[in-house]
Order: sequence, then C-alpha cells, then structure tokens
Amino acid sequence: MNPSGGQPAPVHTITSLEALKVFSDPLRQQIIEALLDGAKTVKQVASELELAPTKLYYHVNLLEEHGLIQVTETRIVSGIIEKHYVAAAKEYAIERSLMTPGQSMNADGLEIVFDAMIEPIRADLHRSMELGLIDTSANAPEHRKFRMWRGMNQMSEARATEFYARLDALLEEFNGTADEDGQAYALLLTLYPGTSPKKTPKS
Repeated sequence: MNPSGGQPAPVHTITSLEALKVFSDPLRQQIIEALLDGAKTVKQVASELELAPTKLYYHVNLLEEHGLIQVTETRIVSGIIEKHYVAAAKEYAIERSLMTPGQSMNADGLEIVFDAMIEPIRADLHRSMELGLIDTSANAPEHRKFRMWRGMNQMSEARATEFYARLDALLEEFNGTADEDGQAYALLLTLYPGTSPKKTPKS
C-alpha cells in the first residue's frame, strides 16, 4: 500500500543504475505519466495508451519492483487479483553520482541518463504531431508552436551565475500550479559550460 494514501510524493530520487535503466524506457515513462493523476489498474492505463493490457504487465512489474510506481489497493475481481497503481512521485530526480564518471556508474551510465531524458521527448513529439497538437505552419498561434533552438554564448562567471538563477526561477514557475483544464506542455532544457571555440569579437 502507498503510505501517502494514493497520492504521489513530491519527488522520487533514482539512486541506482538498474532503476535508471528501467525509468529510461519511453513506454514506461508513459505509464508513469498516466499514473500521475490518480490510481489506476493496468487495464485503465492500457486504455489511455491505446495498447493491449498484456503489453504492459511486464513493464508495470519492473516499475513496481524498482519503486517507480506503487500499489495503492489490491482487490479480488472474478477470482483474479487486480492492483491499482499510482506514480511514486510527481517529479523524478536522478542521483548526481550516477552522472559522475568514475564513481558509482559504468561507462554507459551517462548515456542512459541522456536516453531517459531525450527518447521520451522524441516519442511524445511524434505523437503530438500525429494528433495535430503541434502546428508547424508559418502562422501557427503561439500556444501551438514547437520551439527548438541551440546556441552558444560567452558569459563571465558572474553573469552565468545570474542567468542560472533567473532560469531556475522560470523553471519553478513552469513547474508551479497547473491549470486544471489546460493543455499539457513539455519542456526539455539543457544549460552547461560548453567546449565550442570562443567567438572572435567583431571589430
């Protein structure tokens, strides 16, 4: 049983490479997302994802085994055990040591972290485009646009520190209270000290 009474905890930290491998699968992340708004059976999740329940049991068992989802209720229905599951948390964090070469991870650890973040976004983008949620036309309304941009700039330590703080504040706003009837929006962001050659100032 879930001690939180069927509600996901605020944050669940992934602390092992095995759990991270389980979490990195796009289908398993879809299962977790389906369980964020309340407890459901495998059949209910399968219906939302438009998949056969038999395709989900293996993945659900792995997620439960590694603490990424939790059982909130178990019933006997027509002689069959029926479990209700909920996501372990509203937000999943990755233990920093799993992303630090030479510590508790193998050589592929960082690649697993990248896959856990990028692959589900790739799959979700395809689904959103297929469903017409994203408008790629030149005159698309702002709330239907797909934005992707990559850039490189030079900043002093002081300016970089200030920029990180402003970005953190914006991310906190993004992760704040959701509009109950609003459209879901996904955000993948990376900011890091890069290795690209320094720009030559214009004369």
